[in-house]
Amino acid sequence: MILLRDIRKSFPLGPVRLEVLKGIGFRMEPGEFVAVTGPSGCGKSTLMNIVGLLDSPTGGSYEFEGRDISRLTDDELSAIRNRKIGFVFQSFCLLPALTAWENACLPLVYRGVPEKRRRDIARRMLDRVGMGERLHHKPRELSGGQQQRVAIARALAQEPSLVLADEPTGALDSDTSREIMELFHELNKKDGLAILMITHDPHLARECGRVVRMKDGLVRESEAR
Repeated sequence: MILLRDIRKSFPLGPVRLEVLKGIGFRMEPGEFVAVTGPSGCGKSTLMNIVGLLDSPTGGSYEFEGRDISRLTDDELSAIRNRKIGFVFQSFCLLPALTAWENACLPLVYRGVPEKRRRDIARRMLDRVGMGERLHHKPRELSGGQQQRVAIARALAQEPSLVLADEPTGALDSDTSREIMELFHELNKKDGLAILMITHDPHLARECGRVVRMKDGLVRESEAR
């Protein structure tokens, strides 16, 4: 599903360039649940942005489902992001003026899915994550855990093959974090959804099928559980 070879990423910093990723090699198979851990500043989020096609590497090669990403146009990359990759963030990233239902519909709006179909899909996904009774609630009317469930429903509405979760429990208390992790495990085991998750929590990382540890812009260890 994902194959990274010698991925490098640097950014201009005054007269020099800051090298954030220094030659990442990484493979992820369909249906895997992989945790990426490491200290702040080690390059985890930069790696996630590259895997999610939100940024481009400055060196190396990236294949997604057998396609060489460097050979694709911007429109082709956008289509993969919209159809193949779901995103879940620590800060939920819900639009405050929209209801749970409307937030979950957004990826389908961008794809041009007809209104009735996208509303049916969004409702089904909200039901799937236990938010079927909160369709018309806006984010301010929901708890943090409920907002994260809506964010997960939004990601699932795309029917992706991969979900990228960047500290999805970082803004939640321990009990709510447990609920969200149980939901991820269910989606991974029952639906076969591949999940790549950044986390600082070693206990949550150890629940995943594989743990990738990063340090100083490199993968230092990849351990199967």
